[in-house]
Amino acid sequence: MDDVDIASLLQQERNRVVVQLAGAVSHKLKQPLAVAWGYLELLLDDPRSDVDLPPSMVAYLREIQESLRTMDDIINQLQQVSTHQTRAYAGTLEILDLK
Repeated sequence: MDDVDIASLLQQERNRVVVQLAGAVSHKLKQPLAVAWGYLELLLDDPRSDVDLPPSMVAYLREIQESLRTMDDIINQLQQVSTHQTRAYAGTLEILDLK
């Protein structure tokens, strides 16, 4: 095997591992996200609730809701990873490019 074949095989293996890892991580993150999302919705939207939340608490919960939505978007991007592409990060580091 020449160097080109080895490099190509290594890149294919990296791609396979990155795609599998992204899929596994996104799957594992979806469960706790769904639980957090569900309880948050209960707090915000339960018509049977006898407790009126103070406006400041509702604002905090809406901030949490927006953060959970952002997390869900990131997880969905992870599920779409189909190849190993990186971008520069913090000087000499590289991270997986989700976009």
